[in-house]
Amino acid sequence: MSAFEPLLAMILRQAKGEEMKNLRCSLGMACFALSVGCLTTGVLAGQNLVKNPSFEIDADGDGVPDQWTHGAGHYGRWQEKVKKQLGKGTLVDKQAASGKRSILIAVPKNNEGKNWNQGWEGMSYRQKVATKPLTTYTMSMKVLNKDAEGLGDYGFIYAMAGEFRGSEAFKEIRFGHKPSGEWVEKKAVFQTGRYASYTVLSVETRWNIGTIYIDDVRLEEGGKLELSQWDQPVPEDRLLPVKHQFARPDGAGVLKRFEAHHAASEKRYRGDGSWESRDTLAGKPGGEKQPPDLRATYQRLEGYLGAYAATGRDVYLQRAKEGAAYLLKVQQESGIIGDNYYSSGQGGVALVHAWQKTGDQEYLDAVGRVVGHFSRVEPSWNYNYNMMLTEAALAWSQATDKFDKIAARLQTEMLQSTLREQRPWGGWAGHNSRIGYHCANMSALCQLYQTLPKGKKYDQMRAELKRRVIAALNRMIREQVPKGGFPYVHGQPGTARQNSGITGALIHSHETFGFQEAKQLLYGQMTYLSTDACGKYYWLPKNRNHLEMSLLHSEGMYLEWAKKHVEGGGQ
Repeated sequence: MSAFEPLLAMILRQAKGEEMKNLRCSLGMACFALSVGCLTTGVLAGQNLVKNPSFEIDADGDGVPDQWTHGAGHYGRWQEKVKKQLGKGTLVDKQAASGKRSILIAVPKNNEGKNWNQGWEGMSYRQKVATKPLTTYTMSMKVLNKDAEGLGDYGFIYAMAGEFRGSEAFKEIRFGHKPSGEWVEKKAVFQTGRYASYTVLSVETRWNIGTIYIDDVRLEEGGKLELSQWDQPVPEDRLLPVKHQFARPDGAGVLKRFEAHHAASEKRYRGDGSWESRDTLAGKPGGEKQPPDLRATYQRLEGYLGAYAATGRDVYLQRAKEGAAYLLKVQQESGIIGDNYYSSGQGGVALVHAWQKTGDQEYLDAVGRVVGHFSRVEPSWNYNYNMMLTEAALAWSQATDKFDKIAARLQTEMLQSTLREQRPWGGWAGHNSRIGYHCANMSALCQLYQTLPKGKKYDQMRAELKRRVIAALNRMIREQVPKGGFPYVHGQPGTARQNSGITGALIHSHETFGFQEAKQLLYGQMTYLSTDACGKYYWLPKNRNHLEMSLLHSEGMYLEWAKKHVEGGGQ
């Protein structure tokens, strides 16, 4: 038996309204170790799944209730800087909603500076609870506010999307009631993901000065689930009908806009493969004296490579090579390009594409160093960070035919958290629900599909990846606005705007799977980018420089895709 085979024994899948099925999958590869078990034990109605829910037991006397861990909140810097956290969490028996004990969390009222010295990012008590996939649960908690004041809500219970301290919540309850001396109970109903076998409950405080008590944390199966139209589960086995139809964008028009954005880019070019600083991208004065933002290089590198492939204009290849050389110049010995995840990942992918266009081995060797960093760095709580870096490693692996060099790393949370925590509506929780980060995750899944070695051994893995990308695309089909763009914020159509990740991810989805729906979404996105609407939310007027850079990136990639995929050419 392969060492990889036991790591995914089953995937529990359940689409809306269908009976739960146990699918046995001997996948032969650890990159699909989704840590999902087959939960068949019955749960009594009203049974509290939380252990030591009223904090009665502290057998080791350490002041932390058994079955719970005590630490920083998911926003927190608690105990990292003593001056920032003067509060304490203590087990006490002088107040209790039930039993004899509760947790007292107190922040002294006489600390200098009040709110900003008292540790506004707070502390947490956490417990990992076994739950079933795609199942409704009700969580609740009781809080007594003795005399706390602060900046709004001060007590929280979160259902977390993962075990990292910084993992985001997919459901929360907030407490902000004024001091009353009475216990206040609040409840919230949520649905677990298709692939999650547990839920982390995190009881947290933030922004509080004074004393509060917490007791009776409950998690019960069942409840009345109320989902918005955006949060309804999407199918994984088929794509939804595309709501808005768009003609293929006029290639000459896209090229004309690219040329205009190139002309604007030339005015801000520093002559060494770098462009604007972060402040200049944001339209702030004095940015020309600051270091360049690496996004301004690797996004242009991608755009110029695409435009060169479509037009053959030497200046576009020249700028791409200069951008690639700059990324090599700033790369650290550790392999990092700029930062641990974001720029190392996106810069690494851009360098693989530069190698593909030029054959310059220096570029591919540089990505090999990024892969070395990928193999060492701790996974982030942030899925899109992990997936950007993972996509670079996968692209390098495909180019060098060295899948074995990265396979073991795919067993870790570097990939597994993204697979496990995809929500039933097709996206990811919190910060990662934003459309650009959603597209980063989807693009990396496409790259993994392409990179997996050929052969029947990996067919089931590819089938699973296809389901994941279908779900992610269905989120985009559901949310596309009539003008063709996509909301920046999940479920908020008024936040539609350009994002650099959208075009590339749709191209990647189309070229990986041949989905006609992905092509139609791409037509809509490019139509949207030809209008002023793409910049009205957030970008304009002050972020015009950033918008122009982002448009050059998208237009260049589209021009190359359009040349390869002519109308009537099948795909």
